[in-house]
Amino acid sequence: MSEQTWTIDAIAHALPHPVTRQKFLAEINLAPVDQLPTVVDKWVRFVEQWEAGRDHVERLRDHFKEHGQLPAAYEATLVDVTEKVLEEAERIRRGAA
Repeated sequence: MSEQTWTIDAIAHALPHPVTRQKFLAEINLAPVDQLPTVVDKWVRFVEQWEAGRDHVERLRDHFKEHGQLPAAYEATLVDVTEKVLEEAERIRRGAA
């Protein structure tokens, strides 16, 4: 984890998109009190991973603006979210959304 002291407000402001921010706030507000640390930790990791990748994305964007294409060495990868989607669907099915 980073040296930053995270608050609910700091996490919300660090999120890159209003829909993501709303999802975070909904999860925080609806989480049982005993699960709050787990929910907060999940979102802190998300923000830290997002911020860690920012410089890389900026370099790719600059390269694309200058050359009209991504670097030859760039390889796009997909993020497999199948497990998370299935877990979320199961939670919804059980009425725990």
